[in-house]
Parts: sequence; C-alpha cells; structure tokens
Amino acid sequence: MTNEAFARVKIDALLSAQGWDTLDTNAVRFEVQLPDGTRADYVLCDHHGRSLAVIEAKRYSADQGDAAAQAKAYAKQLGVPYAFMSNGNEVLFWEWQREAYPRPVKTIFKQADLERCIATLSVRRDPTGVTIDRRIVERDDQIECIDM
Repeated sequence: MTNEAFARVKIDALLSAQGWDTLDTNAVRFEVQLPDGTRADYVLCDHHGRSLAVIEAKRYSADQGDAAAQAKAYAKQLGVPYAFMSNGNEVLFWEWQREAYPRPVKTIFKQADLERCIATLSVRRDPTGVTIDRRIVERDDQIECIDM
C-alpha cells in the first residue's frame, strides 16, 4: 500500500468518526473529475448532495504547500469555499477566499458543521455597510465614534 493510499484509509476513518457515511455518494464523493481534467480526492456534500468542501489527501512526506495549491485549485473549480488537506495524521483547514494560509484543526468537520459554516457565509454582512439606527445611537459623538 502506498503512502497516499494509507493516508486515504486514515482519512476514511476520520470521516467515519465524524459521522460521514463514506458509502453514500450523496455525502462523500471520491476521485471527482473536475472541468480541467484533474481529480479531487474527496468532495464533501450537504444533505442534498451539493458540494461543501474538498479534501486533498497527501502522503506524509509531501509538501503541505503543494497540497494547499492543489486543494485551492479544486475548490475554485467546484465553487466551494472550504478545503481540507490531510495525510491522515494531520488535518489542515482553509477558507481560501478569506484566509491567506491553511490552519491546523483537530479533525475534519461534521456535515452539519460545514452546512452551518456555508449558511453563515450567505448571511454575513459588512459592518461598515450597516446604517446607524438613530433610535439606539442618539448623540453626534457616538455616531462619530462608530464612523471612525
């Protein structure tokens, strides 16, 4: 068994431990063909089968920077905001549109957690675009402070 194949066995165990049904192709897809001809190792989906995140499996000795570049390319093609990179022992998570670099996490997120993250993205608002409610903020010095 190759190092990457061994990593995939460990990743499958991580997914199962978090409640992912690795046999359900509506939840977890393997070796997904992308428009540019490459293949994403794993695609995690919501309860309706829509893509939420990709997982790039790497052998233990592989450079994590290369894995991050691959994962970002796959996430862009799939139109998903999240990417995981893992060798089975370490897991990195990356919200690649908002963060400069992947960060270590304890494990791969549960399906419900990823769905919640996606829902949060859709309702997120820029605080500078919110108008000041004059019923709450009454004094000019308060308004000036908020506008700073």
